[in-house]
Amino acid sequence: MKKPDRPAIPTLDPAYAILTGILDVVPGSAWSFARIDNNRELSGPLGSQAPELIAPSLAEELRQQRLVSPGGPRIAASLQTPAGFASGITLIFADAHLDYAIFMLLRDEALPPYSSIEISILTLALEAGIDRLAAFRLQPLVDHEGAAAKRPPTAPTLYDEAFYVLDHDLQIVLAWSSEDQRRIALTGLHTRIAERLPVVLEQTVRELTAAWSTDSVKSAGVARPVPFLVVRTQPMSGPAGLFIGVRIDRFHPPNSLTGPATKYHISPREVQVLALLLDGNHLDQIAEQLSITSSTVQDHIKSMLDKTGSRNRSELIARVLGWELAPSDRRAG
Repeated sequence: MKKPDRPAIPTLDPAYAILTGILDVVPGSAWSFARIDNNRELSGPLGSQAPELIAPSLAEELRQQRLVSPGGPRIAASLQTPAGFASGITLIFADAHLDYAIFMLLRDEALPPYSSIEISILTLALEAGIDRLAAFRLQPLVDHEGAAAKRPPTAPTLYDEAFYVLDHDLQIVLAWSSEDQRRIALTGLHTRIAERLPVVLEQTVRELTAAWSTDSVKSAGVARPVPFLVVRTQPMSGPAGLFIGVRIDRFHPPNSLTGPATKYHISPREVQVLALLLDGNHLDQIAEQLSITSSTVQDHIKSMLDKTGSRNRSELIARVLGWELAPSDRRAG
């Protein structure tokens, strides 16, 4: 499946990780994105189409979506599908009172309808994007007298996890989510039942379970394939043999790395590297932001692996964030 062009925005922009994560996991033919200011005007429109087409299209899409649903976060079938595209899906990043941004992902006839898994991934991206864009709002909120106003409460969580059972060929044999029916009603999309995970997630599962064919101990695993997702795998046995349990959650950034730093004696510089690593940055991006070489970044990561007793970055992340026990801990227990 075709991937649209990557967003041409700075890597430090809070929207970058969400947009690139979506485009890495959910295929599309074209995309567009814009922030929404306090006056509900669009700013900084971006996309893979001609710039002069993006702003008016998104503005009309926002207007029509808000006629259907006046406020709060929204994921729905696009109401403004340009000529040449068969379908689209729109995400409005918002809390209970404020709109932060709008994103449209379009598909032409060459791509199939969105699957239930892709809707799940997009809903997780919506939740994560609201958190990021709310935290980095460019204009501070003020009340009617000009004083700083308290940020309104966020809307209730839409969706936070899903569980799948895969066979040895990584085909889905069972899917579960407590939000399935509500999400399908919410989107208004004609979705299809997926037989496989999206390519990026399937590759993550393949890597986490690579040793299962030769290792008598089938270890659970955890990884973060894109900035807003956490994938966990665990062995599941039944009368028909071995299956793979896959749980997909939204990544929740830690409030502080002080605790893990103290526990594992991680240095201040290593904490900087770790924070950027947790935010989904690659080695060269971390090096650029900290003005050091990529080899120095690797040295810091190796030091943290040694200090935490982790075999790889996935185990390192699992330990410092206090997720369920890393594979080596399970075997030791």
